[in-house]
Amino acid sequence: MMRRTQFVPRRSLCGLLALALAGCATNPATGGRMLSLISESQEIEMGRNYAQQVEASMPMYENADVQSYVERIGLELAAVSERPTLPWSFKVVDDASVNAFALPGGFIYVTRGILTHFNSEAALAAVLGHEIGHVTARHSVEQLSRAQLGGLLLGVGSIVSEDVRRFGGVAQAGLGLLFLSHSRDDEHQADLLGVRYAVRDRYDPREAIGVHAMLQRQTEARGGRGVPNWLATHPSSADRIERIRAQVDTIPPAVLADTRVRRDEFLAKLEGMAYGQDPRQGFFQGSRFVHPDLAFRFDLPDRWEKANLTQAVIAQSPEEDAIVQLTLAGSGGHAQAARQFFQLEGVRARGNPARQSVNGHPATVGRFEAATQSGPVGGLVAFIDYGGRTYRILGYTPAQRYETYENTFRRVIGSFDRLTDQAVLRVQPLRIQVLTVQRATNLGAMVASRPAPIPADELALLNGIDLNTPLQPGDKVKWVVGEPPPTGS
Repeated sequence: MMRRTQFVPRRSLCGLLALALAGCATNPATGGRMLSLISESQEIEMGRNYAQQVEASMPMYENADVQSYVERIGLELAAVSERPTLPWSFKVVDDASVNAFALPGGFIYVTRGILTHFNSEAALAAVLGHEIGHVTARHSVEQLSRAQLGGLLLGVGSIVSEDVRRFGGVAQAGLGLLFLSHSRDDEHQADLLGVRYAVRDRYDPREAIGVHAMLQRQTEARGGRGVPNWLATHPSSADRIERIRAQVDTIPPAVLADTRVRRDEFLAKLEGMAYGQDPRQGFFQGSRFVHPDLAFRFDLPDRWEKANLTQAVIAQSPEEDAIVQLTLAGSGGHAQAARQFFQLEGVRARGNPARQSVNGHPATVGRFEAATQSGPVGGLVAFIDYGGRTYRILGYTPAQRYETYENTFRRVIGSFDRLTDQAVLRVQPLRIQVLTVQRATNLGAMVASRPAPIPADELALLNGIDLNTPLQPGDKVKWVVGEPPPTGS
């Protein structure tokens, strides 16, 4: 059999080879060779631009003490890394997910959710060190350089299409593409670099093992479903834990004996921190979405998959061929927002958008079609003035399916109204409370005498122990207090 070969013009091949040779550099963290077609100044500028997008789309945690605490630890770790002069930034995102991520150039974020699952300052240092490792080893830079060499893309932003930004309307859909998935080798390398930095800054690296064990327990507790975000982008395995343990075993006992855990100091920072989703920022009661802080409600179709994201509430049909979403559209009023929407490139009004009232709230509602890379989209959009803001409710589907979903879109729009349920308006988030054990006991016995609003197994996972783990007087335990939000009728 003859093998089929692809002819590559000699000039093109030489050009690619020259580009690859020109982009060969020394990895600052490992000393090995790496592909780099992006300078450090370009890397920093890229990261700074993406950081602005992150902070415009994700709320930062409004606690200056916690923010400065995380920043201080991060900066101390970065100072002992191989790239101490980068414009390092460490911030806490007010999000319940268990996540942490690094942008090129040293812009690092951890969520409130992952903080509540740590049990020591050394555990926090392990995750910050891991993310620092991705930056010092220039993992994102190498990925982008390989993509450029292959002619696949010119920058991360190019993979966020105009169609996703315009019609997806969910910032996270675009931002998720910014956080490039790292290879397994990159993850192992970042793990080991994180251990290196922790030891250099006198943190106990064994806490990194506990972090991965906690994440695995979370996955197992969900039966393999609902994998924590940090595992979704940073695959975990027993092999990873063993590699970390093997590296820790090479550290002289005298060095380990001089490391810090700082459990009590860390737990003190969690006192009063919101646990889980903050219902003040909206939650579902069945198919109804309610938002206590903004005092509105609206109904989404039954059986549709729903999500309350940072900048949008979104629902997708069971057949995955239609989407409804609610976002803010500014404060210029419904008429102005509608004009701006229908002037977007590729958007065409079907008929004249109509000014009308939605449950007494001034609104503009109109049908549209739009050209996307996946084909023509048909949809219905409403801009509603309420409480000094303008809300946009957008329903869309492939153009040929519009008639199937038009009545559904109209029902969703027509359900938008003022929230008057006082029990919902008064709802508060669950919060972390740090308890000091008074006598020998265990978590199971504590739950029996002191009920909590979350399951006992979840409390155990939160503390990184089993329900039967012995607790001694003076031990600190994370508890959760408060009332779950009302489920509705």
